[in-house]
Amino acid sequence: MLPFEKTKAEIIFKKKLRIAKQLKAQSADDLLNFGIINLDKPSGPKSIHMVNKIKSLLEQPKAGHSGTLDPIVTGVLPIGIGRAVRVLSVLTDAGKVYRGIMRIHDEVDKAKLQKAFKKFTGVIEQLPPKISAVKRQLRKREIYWLKILKVKGKDIEFEVGCEAGTYIRKLCHDIGEHLGVGAHMSALRRIQSGPLKIKDSVLFEVVKANYQRYLKTKQSTYIRKIILPPEKVVNHLPKIWIEDKVKEPFSHGSPIFVPGIIAYTSNLEKNSKTAVFDQQANLIGFGISAKSAKELETAEKGLAIKTDVVLI
Repeated sequence: MLPFEKTKAEIIFKKKLRIAKQLKAQSADDLLNFGIINLDKPSGPKSIHMVNKIKSLLEQPKAGHSGTLDPIVTGVLPIGIGRAVRVLSVLTDAGKVYRGIMRIHDEVDKAKLQKAFKKFTGVIEQLPPKISAVKRQLRKREIYWLKILKVKGKDIEFEVGCEAGTYIRKLCHDIGEHLGVGAHMSALRRIQSGPLKIKDSVLFEVVKANYQRYLKTKQSTYIRKIILPPEKVVNHLPKIWIEDKVKEPFSHGSPIFVPGIIAYTSNLEKNSKTAVFDQQANLIGFGISAKSAKELETAEKGLAIKTDVVLI
């Protein structure tokens, strides 16, 4: 499991006010202007090309993706539509899970392979590839797990759970260098990005077919099958719920103070990115927590959340 999946966060109430247990079913219009598609990207096109196809299909002028996948790489590609583009940054920073094939350039004993995989588990140092979107300097990344699934000659099928920003192609190369035989990544599929998993993803053809059915019938159920409300994709973040009277100042960028908080989750830590909800369970923005869950328990006043992104 990724780190956020290991701890079951509880909701702690600070006030005896009601908050909705779940979000009400969204209309097609709502989702088409503020939604996330968990797309199963095919091999071939670039990530941006898939975004452009979605924009053209849905006639939506604003869309973007989270966590670029190389053209040959398939799997989970979160695409934000309309205002949900501003939600993508919290998915970009979330942990990822991949399955792939590493081809070693000479056969190696399995015990030696297992030892090498163990060495590259935990905090590692990586130098990004020459062609990359980031500055080429040594940086640390955490590999949560790295396991061999199957060995067939020189092809090693593996699974890796890792911190955002880990280059799997470079990881394969570095393992090959460590083994002294060389290696390269020959196939890769992202099976999870934060809370979004491949089993819940949709193919572009499914998005197209459901959208066309919606245009003919105007039934929102077709859109709900392909587009998620952003509230569903922030399960990896700590959360707070605020009183409705605090929404107006928050919408103008005002920070949230302790008296305006109804409830919060037990995994809230100081300086952590936090999802902000209203009493109806609508995601209304993100902030940086100024207090931990433990500090909020006894606090009666003071700054609680520094506003970062406003979605209303």
